[in-house]
Amino acid sequence: MDEALKFAVENGIIDLSYIQAKYEMNKREEILKKHKWAISQGKDGYWRTYLPDEEKGRKMIKRKSQKDIENIVIQFIKKQSEEVAAEKKNKKITLENLYEEWIVSKEKHTNSSSYIKRITADWEKYYIPQKNLISKPIIEFTKNELDDWAHEMIKEKELTKKQYYNMSIIIRQSLEYASEKGYIEENPFEKIKINSKMFRKVKKPLPQTQVYLTDEIPKIVYDMLRRFKNNPENTSPLAVLLDFEIGVRIGELVALKLSDISEDWAYIHVQRQAVREYKRIDKDSTKMRFVGFKVVEYTKSDDGDRQVYLTDLARKIIKIVLSVNKYYKHKCEDYIFVKGNQRLSHYTIQSKLYRGCESIGIITKTMHKVRKTYISSLIDSGLNIDEIRRQAGHSDERTTYGNYCFNRMTAPETQAVMEKALRYDELDVDFSVPEVIKSNQILCG
Repeated sequence: MDEALKFAVENGIIDLSYIQAKYEMNKREEILKKHKWAISQGKDGYWRTYLPDEEKGRKMIKRKSQKDIENIVIQFIKKQSEEVAAEKKNKKITLENLYEEWIVSKEKHTNSSSYIKRITADWEKYYIPQKNLISKPIIEFTKNELDDWAHEMIKEKELTKKQYYNMSIIIRQSLEYASEKGYIEENPFEKIKINSKMFRKVKKPLPQTQVYLTDEIPKIVYDMLRRFKNNPENTSPLAVLLDFEIGVRIGELVALKLSDISEDWAYIHVQRQAVREYKRIDKDSTKMRFVGFKVVEYTKSDDGDRQVYLTDLARKIIKIVLSVNKYYKHKCEDYIFVKGNQRLSHYTIQSKLYRGCESIGIITKTMHKVRKTYISSLIDSGLNIDEIRRQAGHSDERTTYGNYCFNRMTAPETQAVMEKALRYDELDVDFSVPEVIKSNQILCG
């Protein structure tokens, strides 16, 4: 049959343009049959008919030609049909359907696959078990229903404020997306007000778990130097030591380049980072797998792009690293921390620090704790908090104080400082307690 049609068209037996015109004419007639008012010509030569009107019931329209007025009617009926079809479709869209569409859109608007990975993990953890919620048409969601659900999740999962914010991104942003697409008239979730008293309170962790104490720093420094001397080709111990001096994030540390250093060697420009990269297991799966690290030409935030001061010791460490690279012919683009033709990874540096902590007999502390130590040291120094915030790459000093300010002193050091700060015995004050006679009892100091 296909060959016969092809032969007929090629030999002019069938005129496709005539068939197309006939098809379109029939479609027009089918649509016009749905119009419930007559299309007629008046004595003035104009063609008239009616269209539905919400206020008056109907309104008259007129045009000079029959074709023009039929086109208006056809266009109106087509639009009505599309709206009806869209309404039927919207009634079938569930949160589960919506999530699949929204997450694809979300991926197009971010370069961070780790962010998408976190969202998909939250979907699996918090939403997949909620079958009644995700299988319900979103057009049926009410503010009260979602309000109850949100508070139940906080209570059941004992969520902190941050955990709730991360968890609720999915339903909050996907419903906003649905509103923008016209699937629903408005986002009912944006009207919800959470009772903040329900959030699980997070106690600030003990300082000895968050920073390297004053008596631990010399030990970890000597251990890193020992490891470097035992294997001078590996500069990862020096990377640890440098971070005690500049306090950058580990992703920023491994992405530093020689060209980032200012001409006078006073500052190093932090402007890129190595980030974890994830990809979907397959195109139809919401689950993602880790595929490695990649360097991106941006920092965690706009404030993360910064000039960090290089101390004398920091400059010495970098120069030693560069001499090692030259001697052993390590080269990978312009990166500072390399081995062979590879940039040093997060794991290489982090594992070196883990082994160092184990060797000196303290609890395992990550490279991020080195960053916290750096920031706490600057706070202890009395440097203006705005400058500390800039050096750390924070947008708000509340972040600096709230999450990175810890006491680095040992207990005896802390006690000695408090004794000195609270001493009143040098003042000309009589602290003796006079005898007091009360109820036949003698009270005396």
